[in-house]
Amino acid sequence: MDLKTLEYLEERAKKARKIVDRIDELTYKAEKIYDTNQVYFTTKKTSVALNGCELVTDIQKHALEAINREISRLEKELAEL
Repeated sequence: MDLKTLEYLEERAKKARKIVDRIDELTYKAEKIYDTNQVYFTTKKTSVALNGCELVTDIQKHALEAINREISRLEKELAEL
């Protein structure tokens, strides 16, 4: 194996690690979102909390769907590596 091949493999391995780390992070966040009953929207000047209502359930659903889409995209990207 020559040096260029090793560099190429190292680059792919680094990319793969970053993708796997991101998938793990998103999976962790999805678990936390699933278990929550509050949603906060914050800016530098204000904060708004939504508690235990149907709106929170709707926000949870959409956030989890978005996370799952991103995880699927990342898994596809990983498979292509």
